[in-house]
Amino acid sequence: MTQITLNNQTYDATVSGTSRDTAWGNRESKSITLAMDYETAMATFVDDVPWSILYQGPDYYDPETQQMVTPPVKEYDNSDYCLAGDVTDHRDGTITVKMGKPTAAEINQILMEAMTR
Repeated sequence: MTQITLNNQTYDATVSGTSRDTAWGNRESKSITLAMDYETAMATFVDDVPWSILYQGPDYYDPETQQMVTPPVKEYDNSDYCLAGDVTDHRDGTITVKMGKPTAAEINQILMEAMTR
């Protein structure tokens, strides 16, 4: 099962990623699909919001102990994906939000601005 945490809330979600999002300046991005209305998504998924992916693999049978084992939940910080992108309303009670990493050019611009201050 996959979930995300954001603003101290946990949501069931499907997350997919791309290393070169051609629709968004060739940046790395993640697409998060979850049950949420458009207005809430616009207010929740904003630039620089810290978020994580929570993943728990399926139960499995351990032949050594002869018992079913539930693996622990693993948390993967995704705060590097700090730019809020498009929000798509699927009109079925779900939305897909893109969160992206800054491009090298954007990072260089930020560094140059910081050096001139």
